[in-house]
Amino acid sequence: MFIQKEMTAEEFLAFAEQHPDKRFDFIDGEIVEVSPKPIHGRKQVIFAAALESYAQQNPTVGVVYTEVLHVLNGEKFMPDVCINVESDENYLTTPPLFAVEIRSESQSRESQRRKARAYIRHGSKMVVLLLPGECVEVYRPDREPLILTADDVLDGEDVLPGFKLPLNRLLP
Repeated sequence: MFIQKEMTAEEFLAFAEQHPDKRFDFIDGEIVEVSPKPIHGRKQVIFAAALESYAQQNPTVGVVYTEVLHVLNGEKFMPDVCINVESDENYLTTPPLFAVEIRSESQSRESQRRKARAYIRHGSKMVVLLLPGECVEVYRPDREPLILTADDVLDGEDVLPGFKLPLNRLLP
């Protein structure tokens, strides 16, 4: 596993361009090479497709992104899937309205939970942490995390009114 100390957004983008065959994430202030398995990619597509369908029907909510760099008050994030404002910049500086993080084997549960809480601290309204084979944790401001299982349906509540995603496709 490759670990690189903190760098600016511009340095990170240049670094990533030099390594197009690798994927990196920000974990506890460090850039960490991750190697998601096909199951990670499949779950990411399911979330992205559901959110894109929702965004097409609700265009004022924002646009759907996958793996786009966010720099929020100096902290760097790269959600697996998110809804944020439309932008043609190299990276986003506004917190995602809705972010999805899918835990890979190289990421600890607690580091992912810290990341979810950091999104909320920076202004995100809802963060979904998918722990494959286990559960989904939903983070909202001023609330305890909601734990969902394969029998549940993820509800967008007041953040994404009318958005519903059965979790049996994500948590077999």
